[in-house]
Amino acid sequence: MWLYGGVGAGKSAIGQTFAERCEADGRLLASFFFGRSDPNRNNAKFLIPTIAYQIYSSIPPTREHIMSAIENDPLIFERTLLIQLVSLVIKPLNQLRDTISQTIIIIDGLDECLDRASQTAILRTLFEGMKDHTCRIRFLVASRPEHDIVTTFSLQDNKILARLVLDDKYEPDEDITLFLNDKIRVIKETHPFRHLIPPEWPDNKHVNDIVNKSSGHFIYVSTAVKFIESIRHLPNERMAIVCNLRPAQGAMPFAELDALYTHILSSVQDVSIIVELLSFLLHLSQAFWGVTVASLEETHDLEPGSLRLILCDLGALVVIDDDDNIKVLHASLLDFLLDSSRSKDLPISGDVFMTKHITTCFRFLSSTWIKLNNCFHHPKVPLQRIESVTVPISLFLAQ
Repeated sequence: MWLYGGVGAGKSAIGQTFAERCEADGRLLASFFFGRSDPNRNNAKFLIPTIAYQIYSSIPPTREHIMSAIENDPLIFERTLLIQLVSLVIKPLNQLRDTISQTIIIIDGLDECLDRASQTAILRTLFEGMKDHTCRIRFLVASRPEHDIVTTFSLQDNKILARLVLDDKYEPDEDITLFLNDKIRVIKETHPFRHLIPPEWPDNKHVNDIVNKSSGHFIYVSTAVKFIESIRHLPNERMAIVCNLRPAQGAMPFAELDALYTHILSSVQDVSIIVELLSFLLHLSQAFWGVTVASLEETHDLEPGSLRLILCDLGALVVIDDDDNIKVLHASLLDFLLDSSRSKDLPISGDVFMTKHITTCFRFLSSTWIKLNNCFHHPKVPLQRIESVTVPISLFLAQ
């Protein structure tokens, strides 16, 4: 099963909880949680050895078979991932298949494996190992929908693959509201300066603002809570900073989230065009809901089909649905883009971008009038297509 969703949707929390439950039920074979900043967990080198070691430790009857594989091939850990998986995991387990109950291996954060080629190699290894050998193992792989990972999964046999996406279908706002209110209750009951907190705190509007800014992703609200619950500050004042009601004065409420945004945006080829398009989309979405691929290509004079290529490495931040509508998954991304103290070295300037956006709109509207005047002579220019773009652009300028 592939469990996927945007940045901070809760994939690792689900993976960790599921691992704990499977272990308690005696069903967990092994787990591996990739981590970008840990040299032992940000590459594929230690994946199979770690899984094999956990099986060796938890299922004593496998030890003889695992050690035999290592003794027969002392260079086993230099072999391909597939050879390691078959020799150290699948074959030892198959020797005991009727006597063990553990069947689940959890691999979390595959997108945090720094080498993209290794990400796809890991997935191909899992599928090849399952197809070519009698195997009772069930793999849960959790990741962001990065381009290479999405492409690799799309090429696999759906008979052995299930998908579970963390999206609005599961009503995340309700869970996030529950989480935030519970944390606020704990703060009011246990904070060392709780006697200084106004009894009417918090204002429901501020709670709703934080929930709305989270865009269904737990990372925003969990980061906000870590900032608010500081035992060296008043929680009501810290929440005011989160809601932009008072100056931060050097405090960085969303440092963890900023690091993620910076990492994702820094990994694309042309970050300048990316941040300009993201800023345009986020500003436009405040005036009009729904921007299509074709309309964004038309307004920015891009070649048809080129936008998907430009956005292909931003699956964690941007989705394109079946109707070709573009949606930025994180409303808080605009705050990051427009605040130079947060975006730092990225080529971003709110005033410059706003000037660019308005110039782009006027240039497009000017060319649209020419198309309208000539549309009877050029039937290939559909009036509905022009209208679908000019209406949101006009609303955006009016705002």
